[in-house]
Amino acid sequence: MPICRRAPWRCWRRPGSIWRLEMRICSIITSFTSGGAEMLVCNLAEAFAQAGHQAAILSLSDAGQVGNAPATEAAMRARLREGGATAFSLGLANRNNIVAGTLALRRALRAIRPDVIHAHTARALFPLALAMPGVPVILTHHNSRLSFPPSAFTLFNRIVDSYVAISDQCETLLRSHARKPVRMILNAASPRFHAGQPRVAAGRDPIILAVGTISAQKDYPTLLRAARPLVGALAAQGRAARICIAGAGPELEGLQAQAAGEPVELLGARSDVDMLMRQADLFVNCSLWEGFPIAMIEAAMSGLPIVATAVAGNREMVLPGVNGQLVPPSDPAALAQAMADMLSDDVRYAALSQGALQAASRFSIENCAAAHLDLYRDLIAGRHPRIAIAPLARPISPCE
Repeated sequence: MPICRRAPWRCWRRPGSIWRLEMRICSIITSFTSGGAEMLVCNLAEAFAQAGHQAAILSLSDAGQVGNAPATEAAMRARLREGGATAFSLGLANRNNIVAGTLALRRALRAIRPDVIHAHTARALFPLALAMPGVPVILTHHNSRLSFPPSAFTLFNRIVDSYVAISDQCETLLRSHARKPVRMILNAASPRFHAGQPRVAAGRDPIILAVGTISAQKDYPTLLRAARPLVGALAAQGRAARICIAGAGPELEGLQAQAAGEPVELLGARSDVDMLMRQADLFVNCSLWEGFPIAMIEAAMSGLPIVATAVAGNREMVLPGVNGQLVPPSDPAALAQAMADMLSDDVRYAALSQGALQAASRFSIENCAAAHLDLYRDLIAGRHPRIAIAPLARPISPCE
């Protein structure tokens, strides 16, 4: 059988078609930070590389240029290298400079030579539209609200071949504006969070953990206001509580000022969230809106019962009485009461921990990566009908 030696990927020919074994996948994020979307992209890149594909992550800006932690960026890039993926940055201090962004993007894409481009930030679509990469482009919008005017879809629909929705609410939002296919792919978390056994009871002096970017969306001031009632309720039982928030972001300094004198610890950006989850007794999310929070999946994988606000995204993950409890947003009294009740009932706590592990089983990174790879194969085949991407498990003889 003739072997294709000129293509930069491993492949073999048969009459009328070319089977390819590898894809060059370029994922684009705003910057390397510990946010949920960024962690998902890194986890997927590692899974793509383990499956034999060439995975690259391209950030629009360096972490320090957009107020994120350079140390977190360095750790994430090192982890990607160890996992077989690569990382690039356009280094854009001004992401609104479309001309500079387009030129930098063109240079990066010439180096990566991707077969498919997956944008995880809408900001990437404007320079992509000018760069005209000539390969399929996907956009995942990681929230149930738009961060840009709906009119932007007029441009997006010209450059995007497919959209990815991460939740029912995100799918509804995209379908109301998109004029290209929308595919649902649930979020996932790294297997390093997986707990082998459910928890039996909360600790005598429990640790309550929140994880996420410090932003208005997360509404951490409500958690601050819930802290004293919770501490007081547990103190009446002779117990002490630690309330910790792990995350960084543009509003960290403001939250630090609000937290002064409150029984809440702000941990900043952390690269050891899996360890924090193992040490914690309860996970809390007090967001005003969500897409489908990765940290909540990580918490469920860790066997943590969850107290969360009843908003889009959270409602799809938290089943009241099964793996957690939902409370109204911006209601510190209800939030404090729900946390205190859950930490005070060992039988209920153990059942919710078991339910959390069962709920988390839907969100494996292997299934998430496989669904993305299927989408990429479909889009490449749509652009190039004579080229079919074969799953690497298929026994095909590659070029030497």
